[in-house]
Amino acid sequence: MLLLLIGLSLSVMGFGPRLMEEETVEEEVIVEEEEEKPCTVNDHYKVYLAIDEYHVLEDIGYKSDDESIASVTTNRVSGHKVGKTILRKDCNTYEVEVTYMITAPYVSEEKPQLTCGLYTAEDNEYLDEILKTKIAERGYKTRAGVVQAARFLLLQFPYHMNYFNENGRLPYCDGEGRYYHEGLYLNEYKAEKEGIVRTVRGPEPWGCPIFSIPYGSAQRNSLDCSGFVSWCLVNAGFDPGDIGAGPAPSVFDLSDLGEKHLITAESLDEVKIGDLFSANGHIAILIGIKDGEYYIAESDSLIDVRVQIADKDKLIASAFNYWVDMDDFYGYNDGKMNKFWN
Repeated sequence: MLLLLIGLSLSVMGFGPRLMEEETVEEEVIVEEEEEKPCTVNDHYKVYLAIDEYHVLEDIGYKSDDESIASVTTNRVSGHKVGKTILRKDCNTYEVEVTYMITAPYVSEEKPQLTCGLYTAEDNEYLDEILKTKIAERGYKTRAGVVQAARFLLLQFPYHMNYFNENGRLPYCDGEGRYYHEGLYLNEYKAEKEGIVRTVRGPEPWGCPIFSIPYGSAQRNSLDCSGFVSWCLVNAGFDPGDIGAGPAPSVFDLSDLGEKHLITAESLDEVKIGDLFSANGHIAILIGIKDGEYYIAESDSLIDVRVQIADKDKLIASAFNYWVDMDDFYGYNDGKMNKFWN
């Protein structure tokens, strides 16, 4: 009896068996931290932007290393100041370069005139790379790529270019001022690079004086109407041949690249960005439609190399007779087409 009482007392004082407490102790689980694996870049893209220009990304969720240069909202990256930054999402990146060498895409009647010697060979190569990149964004060898080439030269190149009436076709056109090659012709190094040689006079880069037989005087070298449209096609990966615009009904020209449609109120409902507009001896390209207005890019002796804006009534009353359906020529490949600038 005495022993029983002693056992109970010890238990009450905390010196008794602890079997129940030991049974409730949870086993310690050791979790090993996973080693952080280095990020392997899956996709890396280059984007060139002007200040106040934006580019639509393929996906959302990107963050900019320097938002003062370029920032991202949803899937849109906007340029703010000259410089370079990286956009990152998981293992995917965009290298964004904001440059003063181009402008945001807009129609302007107040750009300064392109004159001789404004660009070095390095400047010319840099602009060629920007042009090539922007065409690739829309799709090389696509309808959208052709439109992008036209938009770049008329909307983003910071200078206004005059009309130049070239003096013939191959094999004499290069020496007389016609430029049927990829890239921009802003420095004499391009003549050597592209194999442009003198025939009678020249060659001279755009903006430099060259004698024009029709004018009987020196004019700043540039593009005529067929030269401009051909340049857009060539830079997007299409080669129609160095042909003109309506020298004679029997001669194959740019207006014969697709099916012609008379310009009427009804037919204009079917025209698409990238189709051509044709008049006797003249050719142009449609680069935008917005709010019932058609944005037509062309080189013309009265307006130089510019964008003309016209509604249906103005187009019907204009000198244009036909629009040319370019689906067959483009292979029904529209690319990343957008009816307006972005």
